[in-house]
Order: sequence, then structure tokens, then C-alpha cells
Amino acid sequence: MIPSSRTDDLAGRCLIVRLFLFCGILLGTSCARDNPSVPPAGSTSATPEQRQKSAALVQRGQQFLKDNLGEEAIRLLEEAHRLDPGSGEAALALAAAYRQEDRYAAAKQLLDEVLAGPSAPIAERVRAREALVEILLDTGDLKAARAACSPLPGEGEPSANARRLAGLVAYRWGDLPGALRELKEAVRLAPQESRAHAALGLAQLQSGDLPAAVASLEEAVRLDPDSQEAASSLAKAYERQGRKDEAAQARERYRGIYERKSVRQKVGPLRSRAMAAYEAGRLEEALAAFREVARLAPRDAQALAQSGSVLLALQRLDEAREALEQSLRIQPDNDFALTELARLHALKGDLPAAVELLNRATKANPSAAEPHYFLAGIYLALGKREDFEKEKAAYLRLRGPGDALRPLPDAGSP
Repeated sequence: MIPSSRTDDLAGRCLIVRLFLFCGILLGTSCARDNPSVPPAGSTSATPEQRQKSAALVQRGQQFLKDNLGEEAIRLLEEAHRLDPGSGEAALALAAAYRQEDRYAAAKQLLDEVLAGPSAPIAERVRAREALVEILLDTGDLKAARAACSPLPGEGEPSANARRLAGLVAYRWGDLPGALRELKEAVRLAPQESRAHAALGLAQLQSGDLPAAVASLEEAVRLDPDSQEAASSLAKAYERQGRKDEAAQARERYRGIYERKSVRQKVGPLRSRAMAAYEAGRLEEALAAFREVARLAPRDAQALAQSGSVLLALQRLDEAREALEQSLRIQPDNDFALTELARLHALKGDLPAAVELLNRATKANPSAAEPHYFLAGIYLALGKREDFEKEKAAYLRLRGPGDALRPLPDAGSP
């Protein structure tokens, strides 16, 4: 049996923990607030600490892009670009995120800035020019794409991607021999690149070389089963060869890819509305929207984690735990879900489990500030002064310009 004085002490500590847990933001909301650690607009100077954090954010943002979480990627990458405006990696990653979300003008502006920078390394300039050609082709500006593509060789031999883009420009310009020449070279240089095989197959299909077209397009589909372009072109090639069953299967594959992409296009605006509802305090509306995202995309780990976070704010703890654990079954290294589940365990008084989850969150995403914040709160409640100071320092080093967490106190005398 625990003595009454110790019981009172534990109750007091749990109260401190609860204060820390409820004063934090749940969904990474951004509040307009000055932050002296962020360089002013137009500045290209950044401290080593800012460059380090920017690089970590770029890495995390690129992972969000791979997971088709475009808006979340943009938030992180915009912060990375603000922290280190001179970083070509941050600018190129942000331009890629803008392109994925069809924000072509914003992407083009960033790429133009990289190309205009006198000190940009040649490798960054080449990547920026390649990305610019992609965007100009996306928007149908063939004349500008052709002009942008011409300087691509840069120093040395053109890359496989430069050859592919040159081939695409030639194909759309009506230069079929030039397109075939460039695309064959692209495939030779990068035989594992699905897009090069898909583009070559399309040109071969147009030239009437059906066996070669089928071989190229089958390889493109093998390398990237989710290539919508390759599946569509392969269906046409099979149809022209009279292979009706294979053509039907390829069309079915195309429809499946199209439906999945349509779901992702619906999910983006719906997630944005959910975030806006949460930030406005309309928790039930936010929960309904996040759950709709999860219904449309059952393996969207972030939507499940966001649902769990809202349920946590509503103090529906059992439902929150179920959503967060489901998110982690899909994506075990989701630092947001780990942090929210840790907060839930702490609210239930299981501080060791909370600490273990928060430490996992810091390892999953070294650039995340929130796990350090909540760890500091728990260590303060437990009277672990040195651990508190360590986590507080980590939080202050990592926090971003949109941080709305309550300021951490001093630890006081040991």
C-alpha cells in the first residue's frame, strides 16, 4: 500500500503532467508568431543549426511526398526553405511538392530562383532545369520546354533524365526519330527507370514498331506497377496486336491506378478542411472529416493519427487509443502517432510507457520538437532535473516558427 504522503506527491506530479499534455497543440497548427531564429524573407544567411534543422525537415518532407501527403510535405518544406533560403535541396524539394499539388506557378518561381542564383552548384542547376522542363511539359508550354531543355547537358554528358526529357520534347514537337534516339539512350543509361521505358514505348508505338513497344511498356509496368501512363499505352499496344485479353487486363490495371489516384485527389482537400476545422476549434467537424479521409484511404496512417489526436482532445480516450494504435500498425515510425499515444498513456498515469513512446518518436523524427516538449514536462513532474533540462534544450533548439506550445518553466533548485 502506498503511503498517503507519497500518494499526494504522485497526484501532484500527474497534475503537472496533465497541464503539459493539454497545453500543447495536437495537429501541428501554425500560429502567426515572430521567431528570431528564422532568417528574414529574402535572406540567404542561415546558422549551422538552422541549416541542420532545414536538412532534417527536407528529409521528412520528402517522406511525406512519397506517402502522398502533399499538403503536410509543403508545410514542412516551406519551413525548411524559410530556415535556410540558400539551400538548393530545400528549394528543389519544395518545388517538387508544389508540382505534386498542381501549384505549378509556385514551383516554377522557386526553380527560376535556383537557376538565377549565381552560386548554385552545377548539379543543383541541372536538377532545377530538369524539374522546370517537367513543369513546362505538364502545363503544355512546349515552346518554353524546348528552350529550357536545350542547355541541359551542362558540363559533361547529359544524364539519363535529361535524355528522357529531350526525347519527350522531341516527341511532342513531332520529331519522332529524334525522340527515339534520345529515349533509347535514356534507357541505356538508366535501365531501371520506368519512366524512360514508358516514354520509349510510347514513341515506338507511334512509329509502328509494336513488338518493341510492347517490350518497353511491359518493362515499364514491371518496374513501376502504379505507372498510369505505362498501363494505358500498353493496353493500346496489346489492342493493336490483337491481344484482346491482355489489352483488357491492362485497361483494368489502368482503371485501378486511376481510381487510387482519384481517391488521393479527394483526400487532399478533405484533409485541409479537417485541419481548418480543428484549428477553428470545431472538433466534431474535424473528426468527421479525418474519419472520412480514413474511410477513403484505409491505409492512410496520418489520417488515423489525426483522428486519434482529435479524439484525445475530446477526451474520448479509448477511441483515441484504438485509432492511434491502428495508425502505428500501418506506419510504426509515425512520430506524430507515437507522440499522441504517449500523451494518452501519460493522461492515464502510465508515465514509463509514455516516456518509451516519446523516445521512439524522437528517433523516428529527429527534427520533431513536440516529443522533447512532453518529455520535459514528464521529467519535470518526476523531479528529474537533468533530464528535464536536456529535453527542454532539445525542444528549444528544434521548435519552429509556428510553435504554439506553452513556454517551459525553469526547473528550479535541485
